[in-house]
Amino acid sequence: MRFEIEGEKYELEYDPQDPFVAPHLAVAYCSRLAEDFMPVLLDPREHGSKPYPPELMAYRLIVDSKAQKLCILYEVYWRRQDCTWKELNKDHDHDYEQIQVHFNMKTGEKEKVVVSSVGPIEYAGHGIEGYSHIRKARVRDVEYTTSPKDQFPWGEDHGQENATQIREIPIGRLAFEKGRPVVLVLNCYHAFAGLKSKSRVKERNELNPRLERLDRGLLEKWYYRHVKNRFGHDISKPFDEPYVMYYPPPEDFKSRLVYGLLWLFSCLKRTLSQ
Repeated sequence: MRFEIEGEKYELEYDPQDPFVAPHLAVAYCSRLAEDFMPVLLDPREHGSKPYPPELMAYRLIVDSKAQKLCILYEVYWRRQDCTWKELNKDHDHDYEQIQVHFNMKTGEKEKVVVSSVGPIEYAGHGIEGYSHIRKARVRDVEYTTSPKDQFPWGEDHGQENATQIREIPIGRLAFEKGRPVVLVLNCYHAFAGLKSKSRVKERNELNPRLERLDRGLLEKWYYRHVKNRFGHDISKPFDEPYVMYYPPPEDFKSRLVYGLLWLFSCLKRTLSQ
């Protein structure tokens, strides 16, 4: 399939056998498209460089042919994370952080950039930045349900419930370099933030992980063979809010307890606000 994005023509290679996608969506690859919009990853405070820089930025394309939407989903992978955060030990092997770039396939225009970022303590310090064509920034709490286990291994029969915070920001505030969004590594657990268009960094320290396909083979390795910290991202439906979805694997009892309590807190907060 050939189509045009921001004045350039691309051709997609589909993988109809990939199981890690919602039934109404498709997985595809195009290395040139992924390279052209690959985020520029800056590490001014060297949080992303120690003890190891990221080994790779793995990508896949998710296509909604009915709505004519396309998402380039990037996962940045570190072999090791060493981090003490708010008196919590967040050290572990294998860390994965996500960035997305969304397009309208009818117009060929960029519609949204999604960045896995920091968040309030009630969401374990994680949140999401979403840059789109809105007029005014706003902050929202969003509840979500992951896909079931057929598309997300830790989703069980009907998906897992969770919640997070989205900070929605006008896309004009995000810095781009030759069409590529510029993203900063903020802290030792590798949360990101988009570089604002009027901001400058004293120490650029650009990270340059190699680009690879986030294909079935790599996902099976991350989901099943990274036993010390298995991949907890549900990447099956990135067009649904909050775009970046997470739920820990079953052996991570501590995280499952924490996220269960956070879900109850979210429900209570919503009830009290009504």
